[in-house]
Amino acid sequence: MAPPPLVPVLAVVGVGLIGGSLALALKRFGAVGKVLGVGRQLKSLRRAQELGLIDEVVTLEQAAQQADLIVLATPIGAMASALKTLRPHLRDHTLISDAGSTKVDVVSVAREALGDRIGQFVPGHPIAGAETVGPEAARADLYDGRNVILTPLEENSASARE
Repeated sequence: MAPPPLVPVLAVVGVGLIGGSLALALKRFGAVGKVLGVGRQLKSLRRAQELGLIDEVVTLEQAAQQADLIVLATPIGAMASALKTLRPHLRDHTLISDAGSTKVDVVSVAREALGDRIGQFVPGHPIAGAETVGPEAARADLYDGRNVILTPLEENSASARE
């Protein structure tokens, strides 16, 4: 019998190159059970589903209610709104991370949006990328040999840091 996946339910907000590649990589290694996709364009989300990047299209609210881990792979300017929408629906054990490149800005936005739930946010930055965008750009091997830098906050629990 196979062990349970590391992340039973993953929600990816922004299913393009970075978010879609993360979903594919985790699927490739059996580290994720179900992948939920969130985004602004239904056409792109449906394409991501056709390509096998995500299993289901959901809203931010549904993602917060179902996911064990939510990864924000959106432009930094869109993160405040997403975090504010997620906050009232978050389950206590759900963790949030991001793929933004400027941690000072992202953490500031997260602190303001999440308030007393900031301990559920573990900032991250994948050191990977390419010149292409959208669901078609996602590659299961994008993160091979690459680092994803996590910058935990003092409010993060020991289990969140793992």
